[in-house]
Amino acid sequence: MNLYGKVNWTEEEKGKINNLQSKLDEMYLYRAKAAYLRSKAKWIEEGEKNTAYFCNLETRRQEYNSICNLIIDGEECTDPKRISNEVFTFYSNLYKSSYSEQNVTSFFDKISNWIPVIDDNFRKICDEDLTIEEFDFAIKSMASDRSPGPDGITTNFYKHFWEDLKLLLFSAINECINQKELMTTMKQGVIKLIPKPGKDKKKLSNLRPITLLNTDYKVFTKVLATRLKTGISEIISPTQSGFLKGRLIQNNIRLVLDLIDYNYLIKDDGFMLFLDFHKAFDSIEHSFIIKTFKHFGFGDAFLDMITMFYTDINSCVSLLEGTCPRFRVERGIRQGCSISPLLFIVATELLAITVINSNIKGLDINNHKLIISQLADDTTVFLKNKEQIPLALDTIKIFSDASGLRLNLDKCELMSIHNCSHSSLYDIPVKNEIKYLGIWITKCMADSEEKNIQNTIDKCKKTLNHWLQRDLTLFGRIMLTKVESLSRFIYPAYSLAIPPRIIKDINKVNFNFIWKNKHHYVSNRDLIKDYEEGGLKAIDFEIMNGILKINWLRSFLKNDNDIWFLIPSLIFNKVGGIQLLLVCDFEISKLPIKLSKFHQQVLLNWKLMFKHNFSPHNVPLWNNRVILNRGKSMFVEEWMTKQIWSVTHIIDENGDILELNRLNEKYNMSCSLELYKKVSQNIPTVLVNTVKNNFSNMQTPNLHKIKLDGLDLVDGKCNNQFLRKYLINTLYPGRTKHSLVFRDYNKSEISLIRTKYLTFPIPPKFKEVHFRTTKNIYPSNEFMRDRFKFVLDNCYICKTTSETTEHMFYGCVTIQNLWKSLHVLILSQYGYIDFWSFQNIQIGVILMDKNSEFLVNNLIIITKYYIHKC
Repeated sequence: MNLYGKVNWTEEEKGKINNLQSKLDEMYLYRAKAAYLRSKAKWIEEGEKNTAYFCNLETRRQEYNSICNLIIDGEECTDPKRISNEVFTFYSNLYKSSYSEQNVTSFFDKISNWIPVIDDNFRKICDEDLTIEEFDFAIKSMASDRSPGPDGITTNFYKHFWEDLKLLLFSAINECINQKELMTTMKQGVIKLIPKPGKDKKKLSNLRPITLLNTDYKVFTKVLATRLKTGISEIISPTQSGFLKGRLIQNNIRLVLDLIDYNYLIKDDGFMLFLDFHKAFDSIEHSFIIKTFKHFGFGDAFLDMITMFYTDINSCVSLLEGTCPRFRVERGIRQGCSISPLLFIVATELLAITVINSNIKGLDINNHKLIISQLADDTTVFLKNKEQIPLALDTIKIFSDASGLRLNLDKCELMSIHNCSHSSLYDIPVKNEIKYLGIWITKCMADSEEKNIQNTIDKCKKTLNHWLQRDLTLFGRIMLTKVESLSRFIYPAYSLAIPPRIIKDINKVNFNFIWKNKHHYVSNRDLIKDYEEGGLKAIDFEIMNGILKINWLRSFLKNDNDIWFLIPSLIFNKVGGIQLLLVCDFEISKLPIKLSKFHQQVLLNWKLMFKHNFSPHNVPLWNNRVILNRGKSMFVEEWMTKQIWSVTHIIDENGDILELNRLNEKYNMSCSLELYKKVSQNIPTVLVNTVKNNFSNMQTPNLHKIKLDGLDLVDGKCNNQFLRKYLINTLYPGRTKHSLVFRDYNKSEISLIRTKYLTFPIPPKFKEVHFRTTKNIYPSNEFMRDRFKFVLDNCYICKTTSETTEHMFYGCVTIQNLWKSLHVLILSQYGYIDFWSFQNIQIGVILMDKNSEFLVNNLIIITKYYIHKC
């Protein structure tokens, strides 16, 4: 059929054209989804997809990650063949084993007595025969939309056809176990090279290899990884934060920051040695991993499977034009499967064991020894003084000779706990600022704010302004503030105090973008609320920061004996411990301890959320903002151990404060007169009199529980969603504005009206018009005149009446005829339905028949958009 240049088409030809157009649309949509998968980016919202965006993003990603030119022998090379040869040579050498049985035997002889052995139950779990149920769980828990391995079969494919494939795969993998050898395709990988941020990607050493593996192999390793996770924590030191549930990267960062913030606790010189291992994941020896697991007590069946994963395996590197030749992988773990990171931290646990049990003198903090922290291969060694540096390097070398992980001394760094006049020690630079786990550690608060936060604000503002060129809806712009802006601040806010002015700046950037740098038609306090409450779930960074700080507090309460919370525990124990402090009527500036900005911000957010409801008889004496000695609140440990914490505990039968001798006699203690006066004379008279006047009706005082809205702070239900809602209601109480249109509806109906339209199968722009009308912020002429004093014309249709929102969408004669025609059409198909009022047009209808309700509300919104576009 050739319709090129034809003007008058028949109905049949029109039908064929529409059919072809639909197929073309499907092809574009498929292309967009494929590009989405390969681009590794999440689009902002279903319905606001852009094929060109995805394809361009995919192209940019491929161009960025592809090796077009390379530095070879000091010169830039663009010849694909030479590049391929160089890549092959580089990775062949990188993955070539340098294993020394002698070094490994010597190493294990030294430390074998310190290596813990797993219990029989965990060993049995790891050694048991595989079950089909484990494979079911593995495939369900694997992420979808991930890049496939060399065979091109995605996880999505396996999930879709799992019932047809699972017995086949189960049998095949069991055959591999019986033969103690992987299938040929399982042994093969394709390496994608990812440039390290801020590094020259023309140098191979600056590229991170990620191995794409076939899904059948990843299912197998997922099963074993799941088994390993059930008991691996019993052999991994608490100082390792990598790859284990409940262990958080911010703990490592906070530990380093606490040492700087509270350096007066460190009596020695104190140094932090930040280690850098050269290509750590790519250089650890396979035989060392196997021997490590054997020394931990794992059984033969599990060891055979791990050995199988690393026997006779090979890879090639994906290049701009094909791949380089395949090479053997004799060492290193494959960064691309579930079990690899677990194997790595088990092997590097031996580094922690070696350092902890060496002669190295670590930091002494109130009789607690601190010597090492790890996040996978990122290792920090804490040293008593500079004399420990060579001893630490020698100790680490013993581990290096056995494992294959070698220090890159050019990239190792030192930071002193106190001031240090040395610029370097033992050829390792001593620095005042170090980038550690993505956060700049500095001794200057202003520098930290500049490097960690302010620079990010500038980048986010630039990125969001770029998006303003696109015609996105409110929904899309809100999602973009989360994806392109707020997501970049979560990580630093976990570990750093964020000053109020910076919080204000972040909110300004985001909310200005939401409203396209124009007038804010809905207040921030309304926009951040849930859909049910009339908001759009925008995020206020003040609330987000508060949630992150409360989450740190929850972790502290649950793990206060962990090494990560050693310093906060020491600090807060001076005022009775964190649990007591949280239920006291404290004021931060009046506490007798000096707190870091981070811990101050934690307490400020807690004070904001916790409802004390103190009564005179149960208000704590300790850490009380009105019971002060020389301007500071008090805590007396001896009294607290005797359960003396309330005014009622120290008054007699007449309501007067007990005399010293009676107090000592009652509680069997020997309080001095000086201490007695220090406490009793600083209790406000009004508080004592209030207790005395109500003494006959006093109940036994009880300390408050650490709860929010009746929920224990450490309860799993006290999650981010709960905290967000709680903080919003605390900071912005009351209903959203513009609620008069809902005066005739009950709470459940209002919630339905505010949320149901979001699920309708209509484009976001249609929904945006509906949202604006429900909030009474549609920019009709009269609205703009009242709000901004604009001089505008009457209704653009009838030309005679002032254009209010009601007139534009309902009252105009032409528009009334449109609604009547639509109503007649619906009556002819669905029977009797009352004609709609403006209120119905504005917010929607609620009908007994939900199918009719769905149809009518969709048609109303579509028609409103049509009127809007006229």
